[in-house]
Amino acid sequence: MHSVAFISPKGGAGKTTAALLLALGLAERGQRVAMIDSDPNKPLVEWARLPGRPDRLSVHPSPTLHDFVDARREALRTHPDWMILDTEGTERGAMVFTALRPDLVLTPLAGSQLEATQAIKAAEMVRNFGQRGGRPLPHSCLLTRIPAAIRSRTLKAVVDRLRAHEVQILPTALLEKEAFRALFSAGAGFDALEAAGVGGVAAARSNAQAYVDAVLEFVQQTPVS
Repeated sequence: MHSVAFISPKGGAGKTTAALLLALGLAERGQRVAMIDSDPNKPLVEWARLPGRPDRLSVHPSPTLHDFVDARREALRTHPDWMILDTEGTERGAMVFTALRPDLVLTPLAGSQLEATQAIKAAEMVRNFGQRGGRPLPHSCLLTRIPAAIRSRTLKAVVDRLRAHEVQILPTALLEKEAFRALFSAGAGFDALEAAGVGGVAAARSNAQAYVDAVLEFVQQTPVS
């Protein structure tokens, strides 16, 4: 079983959207996926209640750190190929890394200096937890909500700053797509969005598939220790 955890100290960075897109992409490829929703607002749990959730994808609530053990036990009963964890963006939320040593920790951020600052803090927090556990935790940032056509100077400055702090960046960014937001109202996946007449679904699906490819390549290239 592989596992990916999402962590971001700043709300609104696209963390839950990125987690759901990865889960849907893996399920489309025939993988069984269990998601643990550690957000107190339970956005993934609410999404799972909408019609059309893929049979290969399950969602397990863990609103507090104390609930994580039970949520993980329930998730493992589904015999997943992948476990995806949407954590709190705090050190308390990252405590789950002591029980679940993820193959990859992803920190989503939009192209602003404020979010870059928070992403650098998240990278340091992940490093610290890796040192406590005796081996590094693979970590990368994921740029989100990026305009499809324009790459601003601000975005370039953000990328340069992350690299200066030796923070890895996933090569594929998630673009600003209305279809990504619509997933949380329509439920299911991209097929349901097309059936509902949501615009731009083909481009959104292509972007999401490239993102899933990048995650898979990262995990496959990470040495097992």
